Amino acid sequence: MRRLIALGLILLAGCEPRASEPKPTQPLERVEAPAKPEPDAVEPGVEPPVEAAAELPSVAGVHYLELVTAGADPHAELPMIVAIHGLGDSPEGFAGLLADFDRPARVILPRALDPYQPGWSWFPIRARDNDIEGLAAGIERAANTLAPAIAELTKQRPTVGKPIVTGFSQGGMLAFCLAVHHGQLFSAALPIGGWLPPPLWPKSPADTDAPPIIAFHGDDDRAVRYQPTQQAVAHLQTSGYRVELETYAGIGHAIPPDMRDDLLAAIREALARIESH
Repeated sequence: MRRLIALGLILLAGCEPRASEPKPTQPLERVEAPAKPEPDAVEPGVEPPVEAAAELPSVAGVHYLELVTAGADPHAELPMIVAIHGLGDSPEGFAGLLADFDRPARVILPRALDPYQPGWSWFPIRARDNDIEGLAAGIERAANTLAPAIAELTKQRPTVGKPIVTGFSQGGMLAFCLAVHHGQLFSAALPIGGWLPPPLWPKSPADTDAPPIIAFHGDDDRAVRYQPTQQAVAHLQTSGYRVELETYAGIGHAIPPDMRDDLLAAIREALARIESH
């Protein structure tokens, strides 16, 4: 049984506000966007957090943080990794997940659509709530907003192959949804602590260009339950999707070091497939 390691634990709370954010072990190079940021698009009457106001560039209505890993040249042709944060988090907070990644890549960290406490939210319904239809509608809305932004960034930036998408909690749900409903955009999907609700399950067999999916999930997750994710993975498998579920015994809604190591290994394998084509 894997144990949650107290020292060095990376705790990324996607469905609850986080007490602390992960600290990068080495600096990432932030890439400044060539275009002037567009105005923040928020719901009427909702003010964005002061510290986040108009600091990030945007494309197709989605604000994002862009970084490069392993000392890469920001202007070089690089593979792209899209990393989607969870509820109450931010691109800056989630960047620590890939801070010491040892392969050159361009990391795009989109910012969620609506202000939420100290951070941002992709959709208003939580996985633990009973409104599954409302949750699915929120996930679909956010995915349909993200997809054209990712497609545009892939065109704007010098990019090798199709992007890899990953995300935690709300971001994990979006990674699932993007892989199933916008799969032509991606080379691989790696959701963490995520779930694809039944209303979003595919109604037809997987297309030939559907990306492989590896889901990472703790079986003691109380925020995004393990069993529904297990059921979603089984359904996707019967629909012809190449999907695996990596299970972490005794782990809750968190990304402990062993899960993170497995995630980074999966990203390396996905990058190797991109480079081999």
